Amino acid sequence: MRARVEEINEDDADILRAVEAGAAGYLLKGVSRVELVTAVQAAARGETLLTPSLAGKLFRARGVTTAALSGREREVLRLVGQGRTNAEIGRALFISEATVKTHLLRAFKKLGVSDRTSAVIKAMESGLLS
Repeated sequence: MRARVEEINEDDADILRAVEAGAAGYLLKGVSRVELVTAVQAAARGETLLTPSLAGKLFRARGVTTAALSGREREVLRLVGQGRTNAEIGRALFISEATVKTHLLRAFKKLGVSDRTSAVIKAMESGLLS
C-alpha cells in the first residue's frame, strides 16, 4: 500500500474531493505523531479515518446531516447492513414488512439512492450508522 501525503486546506470542497477520490482518511497537518501512526495503521486495515473536527464539514459538503435520517430509518439501515431481509427487520423492530419498506424508501430519497446497498454504503460513509 502506498500512502500519499499532501497539504490540503481545511476547505469543505477539498475534503469532499479527497474523500470522493477514494482517500482512506483525512487528517489536518497539525495531528500528533500518535494520531498519524494510528491513521496509517487504520488505512492499512482498510478502515477510514477522518479528523473529528472535519466530520461536520464533510457531511455538509455531501449534503447529508445526522438529522437527515430518522432514528428508525437509521435502525432499519443498520439491520440491512447486517444482511437482514425486510421480514427479519420487521420482526426485530416489531413493525410490519410494509413499514420497513416505507422506512427504506424514505431513506433512499433522503440519501439520493435507489437501492438498499447504496443506502447502507452512503449512510455508513456519512457516519450515520455509527
